Amino acid sequence: MNNDAAAQEKRGKKNPKTLLIITTIFAVLYLIGIISFYVDGFIDGFKDFSLEIVISNLSFIVFLVGYYFCWKNELLAGSIFIFWWGIMWILGFSIAEQDRGVGVVIGIPIFILGVLFIVKWYRKRMIKPV
Repeated sequence: MNNDAAAQEKRGKKNPKTLLIITTIFAVLYLIGIISFYVDGFIDGFKDFSLEIVISNLSFIVFLVGYYFCWKNELLAGSIFIFWWGIMWILGFSIAEQDRGVGVVIGIPIFILGVLFIVKWYRKRMIKPV
């Protein structure tokens, strides 16, 4: 019985590393996208400064907060990532003038990771003895 609990805990520790690695890869790619946007903006002189850019930057900040919490609290991180995906829906279909819906499609992996972080938190909570 004790070995079974230890095996479950060992399996539980393997998953967060995988989730954290995938989230880190996505964060690096997202950062590269934001940096490339600003490099293009500096070259073009930021002619188009609109609500779309402000919301995009705020969504990046929300993502970074979620990324921080994925190392500390899986439930909060998962909730923030799902909220971030909601922002992508609003941005893609209401505010964006170009590339409508791309943020939603690109955000599907983060939505899935958000759900997996919540599941991981729930399973970790169920493993701990009362």
